[in-house]
Amino acid sequence: MRRIEVVLSIGLIAAGLICLTMSGSLMFEQGIAVYFKTFVQICLWMGVPIILVGVFYLFYIKRGDKI
Repeated sequence: MRRIEVVLSIGLIAAGLICLTMSGSLMFEQGIAVYFKTFVQICLWMGVPIILVGVFYLFYIKRGDKI
């Protein structure tokens, strides 16, 4: 991928996270603290499964080399 494609994809992911966080935080209360709390929760709920799948994938690859 070229650099512009990487920058564009990162920008689109960031815009999606911002929109998702904005809609989630405006549902309860308005304020920057609520926005950041919702942003952290969304990132954790997305990050934990990605990390777990990555760890299991690495174990699978390492185990596959030994067999």
